[in-house]
Amino acid sequence: MARSRTRTPDTRARILAAASDEFGALGFAAATVDRIARRARVNKAMIYYHFPSKRALYTCIIREVFGPIAGRVRDAAAGEAPHDVRLSRVIDALVQSVDASTHFLPMFLREIADGGAHLGPDELTIVASIFATVSGIVAEGARQKVFHPVHPALAHFTLVGPLVMFRATAPLRSRIRSLRQVDIPDADSAALAEHLKRVAHRMLEIR
Repeated sequence: MARSRTRTPDTRARILAAASDEFGALGFAAATVDRIARRARVNKAMIYYHFPSKRALYTCIIREVFGPIAGRVRDAAAGEAPHDVRLSRVIDALVQSVDASTHFLPMFLREIADGGAHLGPDELTIVASIFATVSGIVAEGARQKVFHPVHPALAHFTLVGPLVMFRATAPLRSRIRSLRQVDIPDADSAALAEHLKRVAHRMLEIR
């Protein structure tokens, strides 16, 4: 029994790591429990021991990947600092969180393509909380006449969209560079965050 207890956490971690890779590469529909089991070096029964279904496994991963990002964004927005400072902190948190996560972008982009079909109410709430944090700062700043009034959803995607697209297109840009016809330079986290802050400053006319 002691040997079984010490092995279980490692087995579960391997299953989650393997499933994250599979779901990120193939999406929910195309990923299979058989492929996940082979990658994790376990049998299917072991996966179903830890997770009652493929959907339950996917849901667990979504929460583990998306939840911490939403939490870091919320923490960055908290406090009594001026709205422009809080927004800058949120941008830093978003960039650093996305850059630190191996699986967020591929899973997020696949869910966008699928219309969020595989996200339950709790997972949608996690995603919505990121929007609520960013748009909330923008709307509150506008009410207090610190920011120029803008459409909150458009403001959110003006900031988040370039981050997602720039990072998601990294493999494509690398292939284009390999042709040696045009150079599309990369940018590190600090440069990307500073660019998004300048975009926010101009969009909101921060005084």
